[in-house]
Amino acid sequence: MNIQDELKESSKFEKIIVIGVGTVATNCAKLLKEKNLDLLFIESRNDNSAFAKNFCEKNNIEYVQLDKEALTNFFLNLDQNTLIISVSNRYLFPASILSKSNIKVINYHGALLPKYPGRNAEAWAIYSNDTTAGITWHYVVEVVDAGAIITQKAIAITTKTTSFSLLRIFSKIAFEAFSEIIDNVLLDEVTAIQQHNTERQSINYSWQKPNNGQLDLGWNSEQLSAFLRAMDYGPLEVLGLPFVLYQNVKYEFSNYKIAEECSSSNDTNVKLENNELVVIVNGFKITLSNLKVIE
Repeated sequence: MNIQDELKESSKFEKIIVIGVGTVATNCAKLLKEKNLDLLFIESRNDNSAFAKNFCEKNNIEYVQLDKEALTNFFLNLDQNTLIISVSNRYLFPASILSKSNIKVINYHGALLPKYPGRNAEAWAIYSNDTTAGITWHYVVEVVDAGAIITQKAIAITTKTTSFSLLRIFSKIAFEAFSEIIDNVLLDEVTAIQQHNTERQSINYSWQKPNNGQLDLGWNSEQLSAFLRAMDYGPLEVLGLPFVLYQNVKYEFSNYKIAEECSSSNDTNVKLENNELVVIVNGFKITLSNLKVIE
């Protein structure tokens, strides 16, 4: 009997389900498939993408797509000992499922819990001028992102870090962490650490944006930079486009540039020219371009 067969034989779970979207979800599924486990990949109809379906077909992984009601019914009717791995998944597991003795759910979260529970945690870490960010794998309980922590990995945030670049790094270290813990999770030999309610922050929802999406011309260079980089999801535009109010006109902008200036003056100078808003503050020149007047 090889190592993979021994793990399958010793696993406390008869069935493994990956639910979610993106490369972390598919990489986790691929690793589990290599372990020769009874595997199902589920995608919510809200997260419909050809990427996951095509991946599963290519790797001979069972795939289904279900809406919220069908998902709940499916999980409620599971009678096998089942491990559910939630990755970038929008479906919230109700208490009726989490209370089933034959089901355990683990989740990947893009923050160092208990900081930044909820959505778009990478943006809030950058906007808050944190010097570190990271990922957490944790057990799922009824309260969002409040379950016991299985493992975490931290990385540094620099003055060049954007939400988009942080997401790319998170994808890498999240899968690394999953690879390190999954055998112990399957054997149910994890020593998880409970989160302390006193350290828990308010949940961030998907519709919330740093400063409601508005760049404040009264900020210093550090906060201007943090805001711009937090809103920067590259082509994903997760938080939409930011805007700025200048001389009572509201401008949306899609590009920015941050550069050091020779001047050491602390005065703020703002000028509008050639469809660009140039802000010079604290020795930095911040250029907002592709301006569009909005109401």
